[in-house]
Amino acid sequence: MKKLFIIALCTAAAIAAVAGDHSTATIRAEYKYEYPITQSDSLRYRNDVMALQIAPDESRYFSIKTEFFDSLTSTPGGRQMIQQLRMDALNNSGGIKRDANGNITSINVKAGAFDNIPRRGVSVNVYKHPLTGTMTVFDAIDGPENIYYTYEVPMDDLVWEPGDSTAVFLDYECQNATANYHGRRWTAWFAIDIPVSEGPWQLHGLPGLILMAESDGGEYRFTATGLYECNEPIKDMPGDPDADKTTRKEFLKIKEDFTKHPSKAYGIIGSEPPMFHDLIETDYKN
Repeated sequence: MKKLFIIALCTAAAIAAVAGDHSTATIRAEYKYEYPITQSDSLRYRNDVMALQIAPDESRYFSIKTEFFDSLTSTPGGRQMIQQLRMDALNNSGGIKRDANGNITSINVKAGAFDNIPRRGVSVNVYKHPLTGTMTVFDAIDGPENIYYTYEVPMDDLVWEPGDSTAVFLDYECQNATANYHGRRWTAWFAIDIPVSEGPWQLHGLPGLILMAESDGGEYRFTATGLYECNEPIKDMPGDPDADKTTRKEFLKIKEDFTKHPSKAYGIIGSEPPMFHDLIETDYKN
């Protein structure tokens, strides 16, 4: 496998030169992303499966689940199919109650009724551009209609301190490094044998691919679950959603507000239990 990745790196530049607006990835890494949510007074965790497509001059990080769902619902037929699957799940679980005239009187969803229906994961997309030293981030406020925002992040915000520990991930021996980044301290484990200065989310800048990273306290964690040779075009987001241009800190302030008060996404403003947890970046509070 290690020899295959060296071959992929050597041929990537030629592929990228003819790929058009975006490059063609020759390496694909997949990660389990674990992150906290708050419901009532208890802290719980969710996870998603994320993909990182890597080319010499560009990379893209995104949720596989969200990519599939958005690709499906970007067409009228796909949207109709999702709606029908949801309605069938409700009917099959006995969740819809009707009166004698056929009018809906109540809707109760049984646990697991929607488990096999495609749905969105996390919304963030990160495009890294090492030649210009910038990242373009797309992220959304989730609700009935996802409201997308986009902003630029300089890649030199992240400076690593080398560590002296080793660990094994995906059969690769990895070294560790630490960094303070946008309000959190991170520990990353990177594989020298995969000589790409890449990693999940906005993490990058080490002399090998980051295969595991977590914030202090383990609130946020990325763990590599797969690593593949590929020949995949890096694409725009499905449906090419309109995105409001903003700054990183301004977006995080908006996201914090909607995380504290999720009903705002539905146009409802009133008293409600807080659903807040610290975001993955916390320096917007300063």
